[in-house]
Amino acid sequence: FKKKIYVLPNFVWLDEFEPNYEFEENTICYFGRLSKEKGLFTLINAVKGLNVKIKIIGEGPLKEILQGVVANFSLRDKENIQFLGYKSGEELKNEIRKSMFVVLPSEWYENNPRTVLESFALGKPVVGSRIGGIPELVIDGFTGYTFEVGNIEDLREKIIFLIKNPQKVVELGKNARRFVEENHNPEKYYKKLMEILSDCLKSSI
Repeated sequence: FKKKIYVLPNFVWLDEFEPNYEFEENTICYFGRLSKEKGLFTLINAVKGLNVKIKIIGEGPLKEILQGVVANFSLRDKENIQFLGYKSGEELKNEIRKSMFVVLPSEWYENNPRTVLESFALGKPVVGSRIGGIPELVIDGFTGYTFEVGNIEDLREKIIFLIKNPQKVVELGKNARRFVEENHNPEKYYKKLMEILSDCLKSSI
């Protein structure tokens, strides 16, 4: 492709996302589609045996299969891995606000995932797989942590570290909120969009 390429990341309406830097201890969440490319088998195996409650929010073709896998786990693990189904609006935001952090274990290329931006806007750091556009947002030790795609032990270590360091979670969450305020706000998006359109008009003349 020989034409000029522009990159315009997503933005968040920050007024619609009230951050919360407090949380229920040892509680994390995933929200999104329950499908193969999202890495959910990696996630449930990473939390297996840990004193961690994980809320899996969403629907998709893998839901019953995932529930079947969890059904073979120990009683404590079965109680700790909760499938909450589809949620949206304030109901979804409240579940995220109550969590320590969000996990995005994708095994396929995410572009500029809104899951990450919305988590950041709510004051929550993200533990995300090191693929696609995720590492552009999830900056190790600043807005969250990344892990090797599909690596259960690597993800497990990141989860354990954050669970044991709640003050670090708060620090990362505040950094994450500031990150979207500075880089993914509507004003910056609009300005960049106008620059792109202006450049395109000039090129066509």
